[in-house]
Amino acid sequence: MLFHFASSDVYETTIIDSATGVVAFRTTTCRPQRQRSGTWSSESTASSSSSSRVDVASDQHITFIEDGEGRIVAEITWKGATASHIRIGDNEINGTIELFDSAFVKILPDETLLPTRYEHTWRMTPDSLSLLDDDDEVIGGLYQNHVYLPDEQKLAPAISSRAGRDYLDLGNLPDNEMLEMLICYLLLSSLRERMYSITKYVYGSGQKKSSLSRIGRRAKRSFVNLRNTLRRTSAPS
Repeated sequence: MLFHFASSDVYETTIIDSATGVVAFRTTTCRPQRQRSGTWSSESTASSSSSSRVDVASDQHITFIEDGEGRIVAEITWKGATASHIRIGDNEINGTIELFDSAFVKILPDETLLPTRYEHTWRMTPDSLSLLDDDDEVIGGLYQNHVYLPDEQKLAPAISSRAGRDYLDLGNLPDNEMLEMLICYLLLSSLRERMYSITKYVYGSGQKKSSLSRIGRRAKRSFVNLRNTLRRTSAPS
């Protein structure tokens, strides 16, 4: 299935089925705020419709994923920048360490490979995000700044910078796998942005050798921190 996002903030957006124009999902993020009285309030009303309540601390927030009919089908509980707990349907997942097969994550100089529980693998590079099957064949991925051609039922690059939308192609996955891969994409979005901000300087042109060496060392440390983030287990408060 091919989705496009109504806004650049994937945690507060409407996700549309490009073929039909129908809303497939919505994401809403509940960010708690401390009131003067010491109680908690929220910038979002999404938590009030959630069937499972989660007590939140000062560094926690929750992203809710609704289907087209407004039913909450998944939740991501964040502790800082780390997804500490994930619910997909009735399936409770202990954060990214369980969603991704962290023991087989490969962080290489030019790409990062993140296997999932369904034997699919996400491949991140400085300028791409692809979904691979168990034979390492590309079955989907992110297409930034593209337009959808309905008559031809295909994507094409936009004619000017930022004239298009971001599209996520999840191929012909079954519904349960498709939802989980969508959750994976939400988690990888911020991770990829951080990694891209590193690699665009490491591999960019016009940098002095000394600067590249220094940035390269910082990138390696950041990659290690990213690996540890994926492997970290944090139970919800």
